[in-house]
Amino acid sequence: MNQSARVAGRTPKVGLAVAVGMSAGFGVGEAKAQTAQTTDTTESEPSIALPTLKVKGQQDEGVAAGNTNSTVLGIARMPASVRDTPQSITVIPQEIIKEQRAYTLDQALANVPGITLSTGEGNGGLNGDQFRIRGLQARGDMYTDGLKDFGTYTRDMFNIDSVQVIKGPSGEYFGAGNVGGIINQSLKHAHAGDSYSYDQAFGSASLYRGNADVNYQINDDIALRVNGLYNRAGVPGRELVENNRYGTAVDLGVGLRSKTSWHLNWQWMHSDNVPDYGVPMLKMADGISRPITSHGLSRDTSYVRSFDRDNSDIHNLTSQVKSEITRWFTLTNDTRLTKYEREYTATTPNACSTAACVSQFMAGGNPALSYGAGGGAAYNQKGWGAQNVLMGNFHFHTGSVKHEIKAGVDVNYEDDDRYYGTWYNRVANQTIRNPTHSSGGGYVTFPKSGYRNADATDVGLFFSDRIQLTKQLSLFGTARWDHFNSTYVGGDGQQRQSQSADRWSPSGSIVYSPVKMASFYFTFSRSYKPTGTDVSSMVTLSGNTGETVSNSKDFKPQRSDLFEFGSKADFFHNRLGATLAFFQINENNSFYYDANGDMVSGFADQGSGRRVRGVEVSLTGKITKNWNIYGTYSYMDGKVTNSATAKGNEAPQVSHNNFSVWSSFDLQDYVLNKGWGQLKVAGGAQYASGYWAGPDVTNTARIPYTFSLNGMVSWEVRHYRVSFNANNLTDHLNYASAFSSSRVVPAPGRSFIGNVGLTF
Repeated sequence: MNQSARVAGRTPKVGLAVAVGMSAGFGVGEAKAQTAQTTDTTESEPSIALPTLKVKGQQDEGVAAGNTNSTVLGIARMPASVRDTPQSITVIPQEIIKEQRAYTLDQALANVPGITLSTGEGNGGLNGDQFRIRGLQARGDMYTDGLKDFGTYTRDMFNIDSVQVIKGPSGEYFGAGNVGGIINQSLKHAHAGDSYSYDQAFGSASLYRGNADVNYQINDDIALRVNGLYNRAGVPGRELVENNRYGTAVDLGVGLRSKTSWHLNWQWMHSDNVPDYGVPMLKMADGISRPITSHGLSRDTSYVRSFDRDNSDIHNLTSQVKSEITRWFTLTNDTRLTKYEREYTATTPNACSTAACVSQFMAGGNPALSYGAGGGAAYNQKGWGAQNVLMGNFHFHTGSVKHEIKAGVDVNYEDDDRYYGTWYNRVANQTIRNPTHSSGGGYVTFPKSGYRNADATDVGLFFSDRIQLTKQLSLFGTARWDHFNSTYVGGDGQQRQSQSADRWSPSGSIVYSPVKMASFYFTFSRSYKPTGTDVSSMVTLSGNTGETVSNSKDFKPQRSDLFEFGSKADFFHNRLGATLAFFQINENNSFYYDANGDMVSGFADQGSGRRVRGVEVSLTGKITKNWNIYGTYSYMDGKVTNSATAKGNEAPQVSHNNFSVWSSFDLQDYVLNKGWGQLKVAGGAQYASGYWAGPDVTNTARIPYTFSLNGMVSWEVRHYRVSFNANNLTDHLNYASAFSSSRVVPAPGRSFIGNVGLTF
C-alpha cells in the first residue's frame, strides 16, 4: 500500500485524534473533526440518512494570526501563555523566522529591543552566543524548552519553532542567574500527520544552505520528526570570517492523543567557523574611544590569522513527559543531558589608544596593531551538563476561590574542563591597515599545565499559586529556594576552591481584568546570581576575579529586583495583540570586603550595580485579512550604582531608544488569479540608538546607532515556494558587539538571499 493510500485509510477512524495530536505536537493549532453517521443498508431495511455532525474544538484565533500574546510557552512551571504571564515577554514566532530567513539566534533576536551582544568578554574570553538583556549579563541564561542550553556556541534555528525572551529577573522559575531575563528556544516536535519540507538558499558572502524537515506519523499515537542542516557562509562585508554549521535533530513523539505523552529529542550540531573579534577602537581627542572603521578604516578589514578556528560539537538529549493523572492533577518531568567539545583560537586586536598610534592613523599612516589577551585566545574545552525538572500541577477550589498550584524540584549540574593554549612562533607583526592572513609558522598546543576545571550544582525547590479571587481579579505568588555550589581548580596539584549560596527568589503579582480582552498587572520579582554560574562561558584564566569562586573570598551573590506595571490586550477576536509595560530593575553586583574593610570587586560587572528603567510597547498580529504587523519599541535609561569611581554614569550596553518593525501583506486577492498561490511582500527596519560599550562602566567608549532596512518577496503555489530577501539595504555601517574601549565587531553589510523550497 502506498503512502497516500495508507494515510487515507486511517483518516476516517482517527480524524479527531489527528487534530488533537497536532495541537499536542505544536502546542497550538486548530482542532477540527467531522464525523458522519450512517446505517447499513439492506433490502429489508430502508436507509436512514442522518445529518452531518461537525465538531469544532476550542482554539485561539490569535495563534494563526500571529498575535504573540497567544503564544503557548511550553514551559510547565510557567503560566500557559504569554497572555497569562504578568511579565514582559517578546516572542519571535516561526512565521517571522521564516520570512526573514533568520538562520542564527542572534539574527532572530535582532527583532527584540534591548538585546546587545558581548564579544568574548574578559581575558580573551570565549566568543559565541553571549547576550545582554536590558544591559544585564545573560550569557548563561540560555534555555531550550525551559531547560538549560549548556555550552557556548553559535545556535542555529533549523530545529527551533520559536524564540521567547522573558525580560526581567526570573529566578522564581529558573533558579540561580537570570538577573536580566532569559532566552528560551522552543524545539520542533513530532506531530500528527505526514509532512515533508526542504529549503535551499543561496546568498551573499557565498551563502549555501540546505535544511530538510520530515514528519512521519507511525500510527495513531506515535510520530517521528527529523530535521537536517547544511550551512556554509561568510559574513557580508567582512573578510576571512566563516560560519559553517551542520546538524541533525530527531524527535520521537509518543501519546499524541493520549493523556500521557512523551517527546524524546536528540540534536547534534557541528560548527567549523572562523571567529571574528572585530577591529580596534580609536581613542579620539575628546578622550572617547570609537570604532576605527567609522574613521577611515575599511569595514572589511580583518585581523583573522590562518590558525584561527572555532570547531565544536554539541550533543543534546531531551526527554519531556506529561501525564494528566486526574482532571485536577498533571505530572510533568523534563530531562536534558548535554555533551560539548570545542577547540577555539582567535586573534584579539586591541585599541589604537596611544597618541602616536592615533596621530599616525589619522594622517593616513599604517601603525602597528596592538594585541589584547597576549595576542589571542586559545582553548580546548570539554564539558557536560544535566538537568531534571519534576513538577506537579494541581487545580482545585477553596469555596469560591480557584487555585492553580505548581510545585516541584529542579536539579542541574555542569562540569567544564578547559586547557589553555600555548603559542609557538606567533609573531605580533600585524599592522592596522592591510594586515596579513598568514600565520608565519605560528601554531598552538594545549598542554596539561594549562588545565582548568569548574563545575556548578543547583538544587531548587519551587512553589507557585495562581489564586482567582473573582472573575476580574487574581493573585499570583511564586517562591523558589536554591542551594547553589560551585568549585574551581586552576591546574593540576592546585587546591580546589569552593563556594556555596542559599537564597530565596520570590515573585508576586496582581492581575486585574476589567474586560475579557484586556488585563492590567503589577509584578515584583527577585533573582540571585552566585559566583560561578556561567561555567561554560566564564573566564577561568585566573582564580583571582569574581568570575571564579575562592575559599578565601566570600563573594556575595548578585541580586536583581524587578518592579513592573503593564497591560496586555487583544483586539479583533484575538487576531491583534498589544502590550505596554513600565519597568525598573535594580541590580547589586558581586563583591566582598577584605581584612582591612575595603571593598574588593570582581571582573567586569562585579562590584558596580545597575538601575535600568523604561517602557516597552508591542503590536503583533493581523490588522486586516491580508496585512500582518510585528512591531516592538522600548525606551531604557540605565545608571551605574554602587561604584566608588563611576556612580551616576550611564549604564553600559543600554541603548535609550530601540525599535523593530516587520510588516507583511498578502497580494493574492489583488494581483493573482485563483489557484495561482500566495504572493507576499514584507519589509521592516531595526534601530538602536548609540550606547556606551561595556562591561567597563567608565563611559569612555561609544558605539554608534544601529539601523537596518530589510525586505522580502515570496510566492507559494501548491507544493512550491520561492523567496528573495534583502537585508541592510542602505548598507549602513552597524556594529554587532563590542568589548569596552578595546575592540568592536562590524555587523554584516548589505546582503541578499534567494530561497527555493518544496513541501508535501
